[in-house]
Amino acid sequence: MAGDMGVMSGLIATNSSELATLRKLGEKDYYEFTLPRNGGAKKVGDIQLALKKADVKRNKFTLDVMADDKRVEKKDKNVNEPVQFYTSNARTPYEVVVNEIRKDQVIGYLAVPKVKAMARR
Repeated sequence: MAGDMGVMSGLIATNSSELATLRKLGEKDYYEFTLPRNGGAKKVGDIQLALKKADVKRNKFTLDVMADDKRVEKKDKNVNEPVQFYTSNARTPYEVVVNEIRKDQVIGYLAVPKVKAMARR
């Protein structure tokens, strides 16, 4: 599946058993989260996520992603669509996948690549 950056994504988990299978592969670190709409930014892995809008009827959501002291709005994303973004220390994109949208709440996971870029001197 291609993510919002047009980059082909790896495997996407749509439930907890599929997420457990991805963890066993060992290619990425996975962090599960539940974000309330009015809860402000929540630390997930080494980034922060904040839910701006959750539309249960249309299965869409809007997130703020805070990484590397920058805030990027990811607007009107679908359930199980990988929301991809790069950080300064990763060569492959991070992926946020929301599996479930409830009223004023989303549930999903963050996939963080295990291979980081070498520190520059």
